[in-house]
Amino acid sequence: LHFHYAPREHALPFKFGPAEALDFPARMAAVAAKHSREDRRTVAYDVGCAVGRGTFEMTKTFDRVVGVDFSHAFVEAASTLRDRGAMEYEAIEQAALRSTLTARIPEGARPERVEFRQGDACNLGDIGLVDCITAVNLLCRLPEPRAFLQTAIDVIRPGGILVMVSPYSWLEEYTPAEKWLGGRLGSDGKPVQSHAVVAEMLGQAFDLEA
Repeated sequence: LHFHYAPREHALPFKFGPAEALDFPARMAAVAAKHSREDRRTVAYDVGCAVGRGTFEMTKTFDRVVGVDFSHAFVEAASTLRDRGAMEYEAIEQAALRSTLTARIPEGARPERVEFRQGDACNLGDIGLVDCITAVNLLCRLPEPRAFLQTAIDVIRPGGILVMVSPYSWLEEYTPAEKWLGGRLGSDGKPVQSHAVVAEMLGQAFDLEA
């Protein structure tokens, strides 16, 4: 909750520091808004939505936004915030120091457009055709990353967009090594970069922007 909803003065209470890194979920939703066509703003999915800040932000652009996360606790918190508009939480300031803060739905968001679901990004089920999928810091935490990418290819309608951000920090704790999309040496002993592997797979269906 703190990462998604903390006021700027609490998220970065110093004059120095990476202020440009604040409001990351909102900035990712802004990328989706920037690249989406006006006639492709009916249904969007925020996969790996956590506690929903990005999902709420996307309602400023899309008519219906479904936030999906594997964590029941995250989905419950996001749903509570949608229903109540605000909720208190405890933030760790330093060691044993705590603060009680309030998470609020972002200004301008349309909570009536939001639905939160507990679900598996590798098996989203029959969700029909959608206009946008966002997947932020998700891919390298999936047991079957190719399955997720194939779903995106299959369900995003022509003219729709996939907004995906990943550090490609593959770990066997989450993804079996044989399922990693790059991030290791190939059979020829040369490095295989994840960006190149993902771009090759998605290139059959999307125009790559970055």
